[in-house]
Amino acid sequence: MWRPWIPLALWLATVGLGKGELTATQHQGLQVALEEFHKHPRVQWAFQKTSVDSAMDTYFPAGTFVRLEFKLQQTSCRKKDWKKAECKVKSNGRKRKCLACIKLDPESKVLGRMVHCPMEAQVQQEPTEHQEAQCSKVERAGEDPQSYYFPGQFAFLKGPPHS
Repeated sequence: MWRPWIPLALWLATVGLGKGELTATQHQGLQVALEEFHKHPRVQWAFQKTSVDSAMDTYFPAGTFVRLEFKLQQTSCRKKDWKKAECKVKSNGRKRKCLACIKLDPESKVLGRMVHCPMEAQVQQEPTEHQEAQCSKVERAGEDPQSYYFPGQFAFLKGPPHS
């Protein structure tokens, strides 16, 4: 009786539903994304994650690709103090909706990263084509280009039979 439910449970675990916590790799990807966000010169205040809307990780020979969509809100702290526990979210603080694509090798070294966090008022519903292209580039980071097969990559012309 339980057998039909096993594939569904495995799929839900893979896409991050059915559990409230991020996997260790997803959490590490989130930390890389937050560090990258706070390095940006235009960011002056610390921001804190308020929610994770989606989290997905995909395994490749060169490492793990993590894609995260999450929300940030401004705190009362300066950006250099963003890791401090006493930094509390300001109720009227600015809000950002982020898309982060991170590629980590098996030793957890960052192979590629893309973090895009526009103000929530500027956000479109879906990530733009440009952001998706950047995400795909990060996804392929560190991979052997010969390991991908693209349709039409190997085309053969059949000539007329020899007489």
